[in-house]
Amino acid sequence: MASAKETRTSRRAKDRLHHIHARAGIRQDELGRALGPELREIWGIAEDAEPGRVREIVLLRLNRVLERFADPLMPEIVWTAYNLGVDPVDGGAGMVGRIRTMVDSGRVAVSERTCTRRFYDFLGSVKNSLDGFQEDLTGEDFRLASRWISGNVRPEREQADGGLRDPVPSVLRMFLDGTVCGPADEAGAPVPARLGVHGDWFCVFTDERLLAEYRAVTGAGWSRIRHRTGRDVVLAAAGRDVATGVLVNPRPTRSAGIHAALPLSPDSIARLAIRR
Repeated sequence: MASAKETRTSRRAKDRLHHIHARAGIRQDELGRALGPELREIWGIAEDAEPGRVREIVLLRLNRVLERFADPLMPEIVWTAYNLGVDPVDGGAGMVGRIRTMVDSGRVAVSERTCTRRFYDFLGSVKNSLDGFQEDLTGEDFRLASRWISGNVRPEREQADGGLRDPVPSVLRMFLDGTVCGPADEAGAPVPARLGVHGDWFCVFTDERLLAEYRAVTGAGWSRIRHRTGRDVVLAAAGRDVATGVLVNPRPTRSAGIHAALPLSPDSIARLAIRR
């Protein structure tokens, strides 16, 4: 069903979205032409924009929508579809081939069909976003986008200031209201992980399958697992004598580091505990 705010321009722009993930994705030649005039207008892409700037804006617009999703698999699926963080970078296999390779290589623990369905869920949200307000992009946004593209890395692994990203409000609400599971001690209290210069963190998971995958890959020797609400975890972290953050759905690969998870810093925990 069309949005009440849909215009002729946004309707035509939506029809062009399918051209972005085709062929080599955001790295395809003539990306600006593939977008069409209506989508370029909505996203603020000048007709004479350099190819590099076109890619940066497309990446940033897509990432603004992706940030609304709490599903931890979505970044891997979405950026693979758009050919960012994919090797080889030419993406000659097209979106279907890129997703198939991702599944076959074991980078995600779901089927090709599931990945495709989730990607089109994301695409539906992008379409809806075209009917609404488009935020201004800053010089810092462009600097980051340029680095992501040139380094062939994904936005989820980069931070604007080299620190921890703030959680999107909708994602934060889902965490606080939902049930998570994580390691616990004999008394049932969360067990902190000590991450060097990053301090103490509670590791929790929104899905038992993610926890099982993490344990299988890392060999984490957790003898007790307890389920609790996100709010309970926040209060437990805030009540410790040592400043403690919370990592939601940390990645199972040791090289992923702290930035691969959704982090709630000790400062964020203190604010959330007061607001409860």
